[in-house]
Amino acid sequence: MTAPTHASRRPRPLRSPGRRHARAAAAAALLSTVAACGWTADGADQESSLTGTVYIGGKTDQPGFNLHREHTDRGFEPDLAAYLGKRIGFTPRWHDVVSAKREQELVEKSSALVIGTYSITPQRDAEVDFVGPYFVTKQAFLVREDYDGIRTEKDVADKVICTVEGSTAAIAALPDGTTPHTESDYSTCVRKLQQGHIDAVFTDEALLYGYVEEQQKSPTPLKVVPDVSFGNINRYGIALPEGRGGDCEKLRDALRDYLTDAWASDVKAQLPALVAAYPGDWENRFRPDPQDLNTYSSCKE
Repeated sequence: MTAPTHASRRPRPLRSPGRRHARAAAAAALLSTVAACGWTADGADQESSLTGTVYIGGKTDQPGFNLHREHTDRGFEPDLAAYLGKRIGFTPRWHDVVSAKREQELVEKSSALVIGTYSITPQRDAEVDFVGPYFVTKQAFLVREDYDGIRTEKDVADKVICTVEGSTAAIAALPDGTTPHTESDYSTCVRKLQQGHIDAVFTDEALLYGYVEEQQKSPTPLKVVPDVSFGNINRYGIALPEGRGGDCEKLRDALRDYLTDAWASDVKAQLPALVAAYPGDWENRFRPDPQDLNTYSSCKE
């Protein structure tokens, strides 16, 4: 599936410092949109917000999952959103949100959904609702292809490791002696890795293979370190504001169909380096069991 092409992208007030009046005007317009979608002040689930144009907060600099280029969002998550939109009856419209702002994006109702390699955790579930998982992945290390300084977990101890603020990787317990380096996005981590300023990027393995694919023909190609991992298994979920029970159920039912109908073909199309890394076993490693949606989604059957 291909993601819809957008002639323009919705501006985000949170990303426009120094223009208070412009932010206020944009917020007023957003509140009008929210009201039309059926959100109420107390979060009551009256009418579906999944109609017409639906604004989705995403991380649009992540190759393989969502990369914005020339007014188009391409990757596994735009493919997923396009499938859900077709099934439920809405048109996705993306805008960028950094990892640390994802809960705020929904609490303040700047987006109807967040689909941005957003792992389901108890702490996050206390603030927003989730439907998922749509992807399962352990965490791993991305290094330069010619670098062999990390072969085991012990080798991480004296390295400079880049993670992203607000991510599950940023709170994982790395060995004593590790020097953490935090950025606002993974693209910056990858750039610093290629420039030699850090030793490795640490985050979800599935996400790292998108950068491996993107940088294959660059002067500094990359690789994922095999069999070295810290932290928990991460389960990516579709996040929505609390109290949207009807929308949660629609998304859950459509996502269950997606996992059997289109998940594998979209992974093959958008994450070929991941597929190549685990021939014959990539579905077992990364595809959730459709029954997991009953366990991890905020709305239960």
